[in-house]
Amino acid sequence: MYDLATLLAVSVLLGYSMKVADLLDEHGLKWFRGADMLMGIAWGCFGAVLVFYDFAIANMMLAMVAAFIVRRRLDYPNHMLAAALVMVAFVLSSAFDYMIFLPFFLVFTLFGALKDYEDDVLHGKGWRYALNEAMLYYPIPTAVYAVLAGTWVPFFALTTYTLAYNLTKLFYMKRGVA
Repeated sequence: MYDLATLLAVSVLLGYSMKVADLLDEHGLKWFRGADMLMGIAWGCFGAVLVFYDFAIANMMLAMVAAFIVRRRLDYPNHMLAAALVMVAFVLSSAFDYMIFLPFFLVFTLFGALKDYEDDVLHGKGWRYALNEAMLYYPIPTAVYAVLAGTWVPFFALTTYTLAYNLTKLFYMKRGVA
């Protein structure tokens, strides 16, 4: 449907907008009035584009949003708006495939919850913290999927999203916004 460059650009913008939406809510980043909702809309729109892009990515994005719900990570209106946009895009354009959705939902929920515990309860430091913060639970299972299914598109999308999210986090951490 789109070329690889578009897929990667949208994935970068998804990771960036998702992290900035979070920073505006919880971590002291200040832009302008309404910036939080604007970044929530951007996050939801870029997520929706990925849903429209590919059937497997659509089911993985739905699994990601469902995992956010279970993990109680949609805790601000802009997060909820973003998730709603992704879910509406899924309903309008894709079909549910439990063979894709279920394993990704389980991985995203389990390893995301471990990351949440490390962050929120243990306030971790060191190698275990760094490993959890890298969010490898997105690129690793999509790499396994790529090998098994013979398509690397979901791996490229979710790995690029993860890199952009983490680089945005590092960029703002260096500027004193955690």
